[in-house]
Amino acid sequence: MSNLNCPACDIKMEPLIEGIFQCPQCKKIVKQSDNKIEEKEKIKIEEGMFQEGMYFHTNASLNKQYEICEKGITINKTENRLFAALICHSAYLKDEKYVRLSWWKNYQHAGMFKIYDKHVLNNTINALEKVDDSFNDIWSWSGKYGKQKYKTKEDLEREKNSEIIKYRILENRTCPRCQKKMDKMKSHFECQHCGEIVVLEGYNQPIFNISPEDLDLRFHANFPINYYLPVSGITLKWLMGEWKALAIIYSKDNPNKKWLRFYWWIRDLSNILKYGQREIGNNTQMGWKAQKGMSSPNIYDKKLVRPLINALKNISNELNWTIDA
Repeated sequence: MSNLNCPACDIKMEPLIEGIFQCPQCKKIVKQSDNKIEEKEKIKIEEGMFQEGMYFHTNASLNKQYEICEKGITINKTENRLFAALICHSAYLKDEKYVRLSWWKNYQHAGMFKIYDKHVLNNTINALEKVDDSFNDIWSWSGKYGKQKYKTKEDLEREKNSEIIKYRILENRTCPRCQKKMDKMKSHFECQHCGEIVVLEGYNQPIFNISPEDLDLRFHANFPINYYLPVSGITLKWLMGEWKALAIIYSKDNPNKKWLRFYWWIRDLSNILKYGQREIGNNTQMGWKAQKGMSSPNIYDKKLVRPLINALKNISNELNWTIDA
């Protein structure tokens, strides 16, 4: 009789058949360790190779009831921690794949960040490249905030297009998506043709969705972060109701200790659309609050950034999500 304990519940598992055990509490099924299999998985981890999705279902708390891991790459593994980049899909929608960055501590969920779009994945890879180049091993920054002294042709074109879109919205109520005329509401414009919504903030400043491929990926520190202070970060996705970014942060009580954190905020627009006011409440800043279930997607060791970049590039190729430069 084996004394194998459940990796999730830490209670003794019951044998089903020889070499296969089930937890009486969470019903997780685990196969007894095989030294040859463990050695193969160790080689895959060291070389940054893909591992079968079943490895992550059996070695971490990834629930098949909600999502299926097809394959993944382990970024870092210690005795009680695991950090990996996974290709997953919903338990109900096999064709709708996404990338999941997952952190586990003692086999329990410790953090996650999901990417559903190839342009956001491309932004994430490019932003991590910039972080890797601009920060040293103790997260000291050598970059600069704000606008570049000399703008590229693409930068100038992007700014010009943005100003034209804003002008057309305010002067002609032109929809930024379908170019048809929008209806004016109390605090926003609404397009009856394509469903696009443009919110007016401040002094009639139009706020609208920005396509991920149009983001400039520059360092800034204007984030709705609670509890911690940002050194700098990069926005990966910006919609009126969803904001994804990565940032190097620190605690005001210990400014010398810095680390990288992935952020994913959501904003309930119902109050803005109905009353012209942002939602106010606990854990809410500027109307934004953290996506549920994110927990703590942190990278403390700067040396893990490069393996993560390589893993995401391999995943991008595997999904055929690569974008020509």
